[in-house]
Amino acid sequence: MELDLSGQTAIVTGAGRGIGEEIALTFAEAGANVVAAARTESEIEETVADVEAHGVEGLAVPTDLRSVDAIETLVETTVREFGGSEILVNNAALNLTNPPEAQSLEEVDAMLDVNLRAVFLLTQRWREQFVASSADRGRVINVSSNSAYFGIPAMTFYGGTNAGVLALTRGFAATMAGEGVTVNSVVPGLTRVDRIEELLAKQERGEVDQIHQLENHPLNRPAEPEEIAYACLFLAYDLADYITGTSILVDGGLELTRSPYTM
Repeated sequence: MELDLSGQTAIVTGAGRGIGEEIALTFAEAGANVVAAARTESEIEETVADVEAHGVEGLAVPTDLRSVDAIETLVETTVREFGGSEILVNNAALNLTNPPEAQSLEEVDAMLDVNLRAVFLLTQRWREQFVASSADRGRVINVSSNSAYFGIPAMTFYGGTNAGVLALTRGFAATMAGEGVTVNSVVPGLTRVDRIEELLAKQERGEVDQIHQLENHPLNRPAEPEEIAYACLFLAYDLADYITGTSILVDGGLELTRSPYTM
């Protein structure tokens, strides 16, 4: 049993901030080289500097996941610089909150492109390079959202794209099972990223009502980004060799509040 990712290379999308940045750093601490992908070059350059502080190699690849060319460049650059990738973390997502009646076509198209289409296309391209490599063990880890399970009016389409990610997870898991690759999802609930920090600060000042996901929350707090990253790391380890096509809900028990047995 190997609890070490040394010699492996992980592509992490959305690695410039929040959960994606924490995943990149956590994997680097475990010994993996990290290819950090996001639209904002300055942010992923900072992530790579922190990655390399762990004594591994890092590479910043500015990537607009709405572009097929950019997705192909990301994979090609990884193969050229590292010889390939054994781990893919599809973390990037776009959350443009609006109830259905106010959601614009532009917002729908943008979320569809980043949250679902890019996950499919990048996993497709990643699979091609993995099969062509000499690697015998691979991991695809998709970061979804518990909006796939809950009916949240302002996240109706966003939740739909995340439900689609769960379907892609199962489909790719079945497709790649014979190729030495496991494919799983990590499903966070409310997590302390910049946007949530701002909401929590407004809540403390009485400027907004309590965030709905904290009402009756079993643990009475949001997740820290590293708690999501640890779930991803577990799936990357040999410990998870027999786990594929499933989703790990990391929401502090929020799903329990939907139970008919909750008092």
